[in-house]
Amino acid sequence: MNEQLIIRLGSLVTQPVQWLVWSPLTDEVIASGRLAQATELPELAQRLGQRPVIALVPACDVVLKTIVLPGKPTRQLLQALPFMLEEDQAEDIEQLLIVQGKSLLVNNQHQQQVAVVRRSVLESWLSWLQDAGFAVLRMIPDALLLPDMPEQAVAIECGEQWLLRQGSWQVSCIDTGWWPDYLGLLALPSVLSYSPWPEHLLQVHQLAPAELPLALLARQLPLQSFNLLQGDYAPKRPQNKLWQQWRLTGTLAGICLVLYLTSIALEAWQFKRQATAANATAMALYKSKFPNERVFNLKQNVARKLAASGGGDPNQSLVGLLSQVQPLLAQQPGLVLDNLKFDGKKAELRFQATADGFQSFEQLKNALQQQGFQVEQGALSNINGKVQGTITMRGKA
Repeated sequence: MNEQLIIRLGSLVTQPVQWLVWSPLTDEVIASGRLAQATELPELAQRLGQRPVIALVPACDVVLKTIVLPGKPTRQLLQALPFMLEEDQAEDIEQLLIVQGKSLLVNNQHQQQVAVVRRSVLESWLSWLQDAGFAVLRMIPDALLLPDMPEQAVAIECGEQWLLRQGSWQVSCIDTGWWPDYLGLLALPSVLSYSPWPEHLLQVHQLAPAELPLALLARQLPLQSFNLLQGDYAPKRPQNKLWQQWRLTGTLAGICLVLYLTSIALEAWQFKRQATAANATAMALYKSKFPNERVFNLKQNVARKLAASGGGDPNQSLVGLLSQVQPLLAQQPGLVLDNLKFDGKKAELRFQATADGFQSFEQLKNALQQQGFQVEQGALSNINGKVQGTITMRGKA
């Protein structure tokens, strides 16, 4: 994906929505903006197209916890996480979604990161985006995308809220009006701020280069694998619309291919039967001519007989003469062989042929003579519009 559409939602549908088109390849902002509330998302979809979305949601609506496990995080043990959290929740555990983060091993103690969010709230976020035509690939608590700096709290002002990250799995999202009181309760030794620091706040702080809030969060996406959309809420693979349109055509093409392959297999079976029958016929014919010979390989036996007919010299044997004259015959498409006779003693090949005209015989005679053969042409006769004649050729001197 060359561009990413990042949309930061509010807790309520009436709260402002921020959006950013980010290019991870060039590390730059393509476009950004702000909507007055989530009901304007369909208008954004018309402007930007119904493209996949990475949704950021307020960290104040998602509780991040680290649970100490009694043993290794097996599948059965992880399935029991809701029961481990049930006593700590004021709400019915069935109304909450428990999402797994990373499994850790700290001081030989197994721990599991989890995120807790109300199902109704997560479903509302999804419905705002999906009803507008967006496909949601990931959903992440916004403050979880602040840079993770050991022993250093990181903050940025985003809209009417401050985002704060105090550790890899400890984040907050505080309304601007509550920000001074919240800092007073935390008593943090220092805060690294990516936004201008309010002058009336006495909190010890350091200023980082100012960043566009969503650009700073977008830059951390490759470093954060967590996704609230798990289990029943996991994003479905986008189906190829073109394939949906042509699915019937593809199915019919597949059926035709099966039928074609079946017909090919049937023809191959028939050809095999014909070849077997032809081989049996050839064997019977050879046995009738040479009844006292034992035949292990019919092809080799025939080849030996042919080779013996011409003394082994390609210019004197039947096979040698035929192999040399065949290309010349192919150059006369109107000429058809009717009879062929070979005299091994004279090394002479005589064939009777039919052609469309006298010129075919003359051209063949000249071609044979140019190849060095001794050629004699017999009488030619015109029968029913076709010319019949005989040509006798002997091997090259």
